[in-house]
Amino acid sequence: MLRKAVIVSSVFYLASCGVVYQGVQSGMTSMNESQVIRQGRYGELTEQELEWAETAWTYVENNTDLTTGLVNSLDNYPTTNLSNLADYLMALMAAQEFQFITSKEHDERLTLVLSFLNEMPLGLTGVPNKVYSTGTGQMVDYANQPGELGWSSIDIGRLLIVLAMTKQRNPEFSEYIDKAVLRWNFCELVTEEGELYGGVINDGQVQRFKEGRLGIEEYTAYGYLDWKIVPDKAMMLDPYEVVTINGIDLLFDGRDPRHYDVLRPVYSTPYLLLGMEFNWDKINDKSSSDSVHSNEVLAAMADSVYRIQESRWNQDRIYTARGEHVVTGEPYFVYDSIYALGTPWITIAEDGSDHDEKALVSTRVAFQMWALWKTDYTKRLMTLVRELYDPDRGWYEGRYELTSSYEKSITLQTNAGVMEALLYKANGKLYKPRGEREFRDVQFDSRFYHPGRCLVETFQ
Repeated sequence: MLRKAVIVSSVFYLASCGVVYQGVQSGMTSMNESQVIRQGRYGELTEQELEWAETAWTYVENNTDLTTGLVNSLDNYPTTNLSNLADYLMALMAAQEFQFITSKEHDERLTLVLSFLNEMPLGLTGVPNKVYSTGTGQMVDYANQPGELGWSSIDIGRLLIVLAMTKQRNPEFSEYIDKAVLRWNFCELVTEEGELYGGVINDGQVQRFKEGRLGIEEYTAYGYLDWKIVPDKAMMLDPYEVVTINGIDLLFDGRDPRHYDVLRPVYSTPYLLLGMEFNWDKINDKSSSDSVHSNEVLAAMADSVYRIQESRWNQDRIYTARGEHVVTGEPYFVYDSIYALGTPWITIAEDGSDHDEKALVSTRVAFQMWALWKTDYTKRLMTLVRELYDPDRGWYEGRYELTSSYEKSITLQTNAGVMEALLYKANGKLYKPRGEREFRDVQFDSRFYHPGRCLVETFQ
């Protein structure tokens, strides 16, 4: 049963966990002391789990360019983007912890990445391009031809989060990470009002647009917050709407697609990353245990995203673990949505066309839900996906919902995602600030002070 809920003011009842919330200017706060009860899987990895992680690391070894130190986003296709660079750094953290590489190899790999970040060409507006060649380190388009596409504040925000975690684990590299980030013109990424903006370059002309949707904006905001840039509007849930699927309330982006050129699919990825990396806590939470979530609203939203997928199995006997993924052939990339375009369980491409036959039980999503929710359903999911790999190449994207056949595309996102899930199981919350954040470049606050100061800077 699907029901469109009516929102009065900005107060709603989230029936899935019995918590009442009220909207405020900076986001959402709890009106009572209720907690979302969730138990994840924790503890030292078993021999089998280490083998799973090692299979994923095989992808990284196969797809690392030894000259630039960059890793292909797709198996044997020599390009990457900023979000996939973050995926690689996350996989590198796991490989170090699981002792797949020596300390020397870790140092060499991380040094190459930081050298790239400090030397990579920036676009017309002083921010990283969407795509880079892993062979040359130069800006390219999606066909791997030289050129500038524009930028993604969402991809950059994801990288900011993982760079912060890299500093936490390797403080000796903080200076080089800071220097790389300080090259970027943050006034193109975050507006004076605190909105995230992307851009497209066409014939040397810059076209800017508001980037993100409910869930991914809230996740990405953590990256900017860590670097002392406050994306106020990106942190707010408004505008949102509520739909009920299988008796569970789900929030989705309330922007009207007739007026905003933005897809609004609800899918698992941002909520899973918020869980593994931040435990659905506020960014400055240094003390709560993994069983307590100081950002109760995001915890409740994540719990709904999980439980609706579990309910589809319980009611319809359809295994469900939905994220965004690559597919063989057109349209090449899709969002497996829990809800989009007014419809539950629709799979859509970037142009809004539907491709329900492309829906997968995502290997990456199954691993990450298994790590975050210790339930019979996630145990079943793992049984379903645990053989979806090539021992010489890495983990496949997933298993098709309709036919059970494999989607044998192999990507960095999926393989790094498997490693991140297992790193979370071994460590719990992955973002662990160590006291006050410190930036060695004293110009940081003034250079990127909003509104306006960095708008007068020029970039070569």
